[in-house]
Amino acid sequence: MDINCGMYLLRFTESAVKSGKVQEEDIDRALLNLFSVQLRLGVFDGDHAKHRFGHLGPSDICTQEHRELALEAVRQGIVLLKNEEDFLPLRKHEVSSVAIIGPAASSTSVYGGDYTGFPCNPTSFLEGLRSYVPRTTFAAGCMDMPCETTVGFEEAIDIAKDADIVVMVAGLNLTEETEDLDRHSLLLPGKQMDLIRSITSVSKKPLILVLIGGGPVDVSFAKEDPFVASILWIGYPGEVGGQALAEALFGDLNPGHLIDHYY
Repeated sequence: MDINCGMYLLRFTESAVKSGKVQEEDIDRALLNLFSVQLRLGVFDGDHAKHRFGHLGPSDICTQEHRELALEAVRQGIVLLKNEEDFLPLRKHEVSSVAIIGPAASSTSVYGGDYTGFPCNPTSFLEGLRSYVPRTTFAAGCMDMPCETTVGFEEAIDIAKDADIVVMVAGLNLTEETEDLDRHSLLLPGKQMDLIRSITSVSKKPLILVLIGGGPVDVSFAKEDPFVASILWIGYPGEVGGQALAEALFGDLNPGHLIDHYY
């Protein structure tokens, strides 16, 4: 009960006390823990500038040190789930064009997930890849992450036909998972799976699937599909996600390990 970021306690605590499921002593303990931390931080002691963190200001935001820390965090978080015949890493001198597909490929607003501030000069996956391969084209494929229609499929198919390498970005965002919102399925939302299959049917080579999101998704169809060469899980990569993804695809970093199981 110490910290509840949603509406659960607001909705149910009173009835839980009245029914005897929660004792007032439990609430007192939670409040003691909560306010003890604030007292230690000096929240109630007047001039905050005189306290431990009172010297921090706008100049401490978006520093190079913080950006490097954000980059190191996402570098350590990327996981390679599949890599048939050592398809990755790509070799820059062998790739003249890339097509990156998916609404999250160019929308950095997705990369923060929940509980995030305003990013500093965010780098999209599209921008990250263009820093390695200038001839990188983009199509959303789906209108948004829920991907409830096939509007946009045709444009995605067209750019996939012409590219040496196709990178497909799929997965979740806060319309699928957040506080007080449970997912009803482990599958990719809407018609994302259909889009992936449409792209694999026309691409010159097997594609690279990049998964974004906080929770696991069932990508067994892609695991078994020979036209999906590699699968990368990148989570919610934050403001420098584009740089980190490009580094992973071209071998400038070695992906790490998952905290859960994929089947």
